[in-house]
Amino acid sequence: MTGFLDRLLHADKSRPLDIDAAAIMLGTTPGLLAEFERSYHANILDRKNAPTGPLGPDAKTVVESRSGHDLSDEALALDARIVRELLADTSIIRYDGERLTAAPSLAPVPESYVTEADVDVLEPGERPQLAGELIHRQIDAVNYPLLLDMWRRATDLKRSARQRREAYGMFRTGLDLLDLDPVMYRMLDLNPASMGRWLPALVKANEGRGFFRIPKTTIARAPMTLLQLSRVDYESLTPATLDVVDRWAQAAFGLNPDDSYFIKTGTFSSKYDYRNAHVTGPHEVAQIGEYLLYIQSQAVEMAGPLNEPAMYGMSTTNEFVVREYVPDRLGLPTIYMGLPLRCEYRCFIDCDTDELLGIHPYWDPEVMNKRFRDAPDASNPHMRHDAVTYAMREPSLMREYGESKDLVAAHVRELLPGLGLAGQWSLDIMRDGDDYWLIDMAPAERSTFYERTVPKGKRRPMVENWMPELEGEH
Repeated sequence: MTGFLDRLLHADKSRPLDIDAAAIMLGTTPGLLAEFERSYHANILDRKNAPTGPLGPDAKTVVESRSGHDLSDEALALDARIVRELLADTSIIRYDGERLTAAPSLAPVPESYVTEADVDVLEPGERPQLAGELIHRQIDAVNYPLLLDMWRRATDLKRSARQRREAYGMFRTGLDLLDLDPVMYRMLDLNPASMGRWLPALVKANEGRGFFRIPKTTIARAPMTLLQLSRVDYESLTPATLDVVDRWAQAAFGLNPDDSYFIKTGTFSSKYDYRNAHVTGPHEVAQIGEYLLYIQSQAVEMAGPLNEPAMYGMSTTNEFVVREYVPDRLGLPTIYMGLPLRCEYRCFIDCDTDELLGIHPYWDPEVMNKRFRDAPDASNPHMRHDAVTYAMREPSLMREYGESKDLVAAHVRELLPGLGLAGQWSLDIMRDGDDYWLIDMAPAERSTFYERTVPKGKRRPMVENWMPELEGEH
């Protein structure tokens, strides 16, 4: 098996194994797939200093490299005070599988807040870099006037289309990258793609229906001083800071150390390296705050000039999300460092006309084969692994999609009249055996397969509003 794996996963060897030939071998030789996966984990995925995935170092590796917060009693006591301050500024939306509840705050407002003087009495390495009213910025400046000006330029019809596009891009990039201030934080609230904006409507529309399920979910609106930590260098964060983040997450999400969770932000899961999104076991669950902060930091970096191409939108949220993990009961092949390759559907819907605009396989063969076989990192062992597992799974995956898409489409149509949202959306559905899970939504025009699935005459981009109501304006 070691020789088979070596020839398959290392395309630079003198005699690399053909992907399609390997897929046939794995699909027709009993027990070979299980052994292949065990060998991949032992020799590639779980090995220290293994090749990184497409997003760079994964959360599991980064968090583990910084594990162990050996702090003094004084530092721990101050951290506890800060966590209470943060909880007072944390609102949540929780869906327990049956009911949706919301809370505007998780703790009473403290009589007094931690000050810089309280922090400065500690040794430098033990100083937390945030509190309820203390924020750690890269530059001590207020950025919202610049962003408001860019937004006004982007919506000024007297300007040319090119000028409006450029201004819009600068606005969205700045909103994702610049140090936060209270007005910017309120702008993030206005992003319709953030989960807290659409999940309550989806839950309500699905009430009393027996076909679709929705994972148990808790959405926490992260306080501004905590969210700002994702906009500074992650490696610069002190152990005391990370301790605060972990303790806040434990309290905000009500975590069970023996459970497994799927985590994301309000707009980004980082599931393309599944070690970022799947948290399991007491050790990892105890560090879930660090996982969430790290994937939000990844999202911020994706909008930065060092990312090719720079992509805004991934970090346009102030929400952290913890969901139940839906285990794979069928032992399916995996891609993206552990993601089970289940049948998934992307539906495009119009919530104004209650119309299903189209349905498309989420794991589209043309897109997936191009990703794994033709991308610049196609020789990466992880991508070689995914190329062969996708090739092996593709026939049954597409057959399953073809046999069930009409059933899924029919139930989506039944859902639409009760879905109290505006505009056109993508709605993602995951199949696990006989269960169909509603797992994600996003504005349609920003979703992959939009142009291939929605007829041109039916397309209506969502109207955006990023201007918060400012005190003193009428």
